[in-house]
Amino acid sequence: MHMPIPFDTLDYAKKLSSAGVPVPQAEAHAAALGDVLDDVLGPAVVVQGELAAIERHMMSQFQLAEQKARQLAQQVEHGTATITDRLNNLAVMLSSKFDTLEQKTDARLERSEARHGADIRHLQWMMATVLLLNLGILTRMILH
Repeated sequence: MHMPIPFDTLDYAKKLSSAGVPVPQAEAHAAALGDVLDDVLGPAVVVQGELAAIERHMMSQFQLAEQKARQLAQQVEHGTATITDRLNNLAVMLSSKFDTLEQKTDARLERSEARHGADIRHLQWMMATVLLLNLGILTRMILH
């Protein structure tokens, strides 16, 4: 009988008989209680070999889980590095495009300023010419 809780049926029967229970009844009661404890606790008894096998199985499961966790961590790290590289490349590309756009805008603005500046100077010259012609006509009208 392998029980995790030691139960001495003879000692139990002696205690019952010393308390006034007849000896045959005390022995029968002790035997019955021993059988019940064997039935209830017997299957729960684990022998040392079973414990060692369970421990080995659990250790292998822990090692497998640890290995999977490391693999997942490496995959996450690789994925993070890939995303970081892509974001850095996008940042460089966008910066380059913004620089190019800024240069094009500056060039267009300079051309526009040059063209409009020339147009304004041309208009100023034309207005001055018209004004001088009108002054000439007015002077001629006054003098004649």
